[in-house]
Amino acid sequence: MTNYLKLLPILALLTGCAAASSLPALSGLVPAQTGPQILTTTDVNLSEQNYKIVKADATGSSTGFSFLGLITLRSPLYQEAVTRLYQSANVSEGKAQALVNVMHEHTANYYLLFALPKITVRADVIEFTGRAEQHVQYEERMR
Repeated sequence: MTNYLKLLPILALLTGCAAASSLPALSGLVPAQTGPQILTTTDVNLSEQNYKIVKADATGSSTGFSFLGLITLRSPLYQEAVTRLYQSANVSEGKAQALVNVMHEHTANYYLLFALPKITVRADVIEFTGRAEQHVQYEERMR
């Protein structure tokens, strides 16, 4: 029995901090996911053929660094991930483009002495065609 107790600290070091979040007594030691959770919604009718897909599954990500999985030295930034998403999707001002099917996920890779938390944002980029503009002009004339 005492041999098993001697092995317990060694096993704890080898398994890393990934299991700490699943233990109720240690859940306070793992930092909670923080940051902006701002999601804006626009109501656009995509059932008509008034758009085309410019790029499917565009991604942007930001990676941080955490010592021992507990001491955060650099947090992943949601703003940085969205900026990289716009760069990879080639979204530009002045065009009738929109991001649809936007998803964001938080992941982390845990190693013996450090962890790499990561925020990834994925979306499809669409561009509205002239039919949408004609439809809006038609509705304005009908008023």
